[in-house]
Amino acid sequence: MRPRRLLRITAVVLALLGIAVALLLHEYARPERVAALLAEQAQSRLGLSLAFRPPARYALWPRLRLQLDDARFGLPGETTPLLTLQRLDVSLPWSSLRDSRLVIEELRLQQPQLELGALQRWLARGGDGDSASPDLSLHLVVTDATLLQDGKAVASGISLDGDIDAQQMQRWWYELEQAAPNANALPPLPGQARIERIELDGVRLEGIRIESGTAQ
Repeated sequence: MRPRRLLRITAVVLALLGIAVALLLHEYARPERVAALLAEQAQSRLGLSLAFRPPARYALWPRLRLQLDDARFGLPGETTPLLTLQRLDVSLPWSSLRDSRLVIEELRLQQPQLELGALQRWLARGGDGDSASPDLSLHLVVTDATLLQDGKAVASGISLDGDIDAQQMQRWWYELEQAAPNANALPPLPGQARIERIELDGVRLEGIRIESGTAQ
């Protein structure tokens, strides 16, 4: 078989496979269903409400991702969101298309804004790390984040590429609040982070880079 003909056949087969995958996603795994599962997990495992601007959609390359625009996470009963972001990408295993069990492999947050006061209240709910603590462990990629204190930016241009364990985060916060002898000043976030600018109590720092190993 000539190479040119082989290339044409390959292109046709790939196109047909692409169409088949698109039809499969549309018929059996509507992104709205997976988005609803994600909202249920945010509520049951984290105690947070999730809202976004529809429609939810899929991206297929380089892995299966659920994409939500203008996403907002909030504490129940509070009007100020804990976290708002331009887009939330949730990487999922392909098995998510055929069952109702949602496994999150990675989160990508684009231009998130995190309210520190709401974060402190959320972390405090975990207390001393008992069964009420959220069960969440995954890879986290953050791009161009801003930290807010009562609506005012205190840090901006933050990027992060690392791993997060919500139970470890809450234990760290509890130990820090209780001034435990073994408390670390930095949160347990193995990976790399960069902060373009921090302004706090009249002090301004720029160009901060943080590298952290696996939490013990």
